[in-house]
Amino acid sequence: MKKMGLAATLLAGAIALPAVSDQSNEADVIDPSDLTRVYTQAAVFVSSDADIRTSAMFTGAWSETVQFAGFIEANWGDRSDSSSDRFGLDYKNGRVQYFQVHEVNVGLMPRIGGSVDYIHHNIKGQKDAQLLSLGTIGVINPDYTGDRIMMFPNVAYASGSINGDSVDGVMLNIFTTVQIGDTGSFFQFWPEYFSVSGKEVELDSMTYNLMFNAPMRQDRSQWLMTKLEYNNSKLNGIRQDKTLKAEIGMKWFF
Repeated sequence: MKKMGLAATLLAGAIALPAVSDQSNEADVIDPSDLTRVYTQAAVFVSSDADIRTSAMFTGAWSETVQFAGFIEANWGDRSDSSSDRFGLDYKNGRVQYFQVHEVNVGLMPRIGGSVDYIHHNIKGQKDAQLLSLGTIGVINPDYTGDRIMMFPNVAYASGSINGDSVDGVMLNIFTTVQIGDTGSFFQFWPEYFSVSGKEVELDSMTYNLMFNAPMRQDRSQWLMTKLEYNNSKLNGIRQDKTLKAEIGMKWFF
């Protein structure tokens, strides 16, 4: 049961919209702090539990006010022992996402996006976990948050199976980014609530995430990304082990 709880918690994190980026309206500067803009990119991350995460995104536009992105991500590690912190290249989990954002330029949210995710988790000794998620995200008008702070409410509905049990539920979070100086560096913080249930599985998870991102080149085409993640969850009413995970990686924009 502990393994299944951990896997479901990881799936909860996978449903979140990716940290997508685009050129801003000012001088076409790459700005990863804005989650409602899209840009072609690739990334590699290493976590404190020795997992390797790789991702890539391609982008396009349907019109001047509607952009889209295709996103793929996979996590790799040692699956010979669930408690192992050794590096490995075994496939562990991944997701594929279609994301689309609309420029509405009115009211509280000038840009609103939607996503469709397929999430897969390969669990040793259990049936694979699979979820289909529908999500939406928007940026709160900077007139209400200030020049250096951006906020992005996000909600998603998920349905699928975990260890053979059909489940469905929701994920709620709100991303907050804070710009630092004029280099483009920023902090990003978001709490994330995830809850799914079925006949045999009932999972409630609360995760707190903190990221610091900084450009490594003047043109902002390469970024250093760091992340801390703290998770507290309950599976079928039983509190699971609290986890603290760190991650560091590089992201390239094209």
